[in-house]
Amino acid sequence: MELERRTILKLIAAGVVAERLEGAHQHLVTIAQAPAAYKLQFFTPAQNELLDRLSDMIIPTDDHSPGAHEAKVSYFIDLMVANSTKDVQEQWSAGLQAVGAEAQRRFGKPFLKCSEQQQDQMLATMAANEGQPAADLERFFARLKLMTIEGYYSSAIGIHKDLQYKGNTALAEFPGCTHPEHQA
Repeated sequence: MELERRTILKLIAAGVVAERLEGAHQHLVTIAQAPAAYKLQFFTPAQNELLDRLSDMIIPTDDHSPGAHEAKVSYFIDLMVANSTKDVQEQWSAGLQAVGAEAQRRFGKPFLKCSEQQQDQMLATMAANEGQPAADLERFFARLKLMTIEGYYSSAIGIHKDLQYKGNTALAEFPGCTHPEHQA
């Protein structure tokens, strides 16, 4: 049986992806079970602190559920970026560096040293053209927001506390559903 070159490349790629996914799965288990034991894979502690603050501004704690900080979303992002291509890693590093440079330019200090109001102004500027980002900071914000949402709703906090997922349990009624046939 003769294999085509394309088939061989697909098999090789599948093996590489499977190996990375297995490693990522093990790290996600570590994050979920013992977040204090998580070791950063890609970002420096300073970059992670900035990432943690930015993601928590996107999904903050509210009356309903804890936010991105409590869900350890920055660890999720670190893990995903560490298992990404060099190009993706460079985009994330450049994005965080651009946030710092913009804070320095606008306020004369690092982002994390800015007041909450100054941080909010910067985030609003980054998010202004979210639908069609043109500037580097806008594109970085789009990536950051997407990854924050993915990380948050992959966490126990996002799934169980925010979405209030009950698991595979029989429900007598469906809270929030307005269809009469779904009510007891």
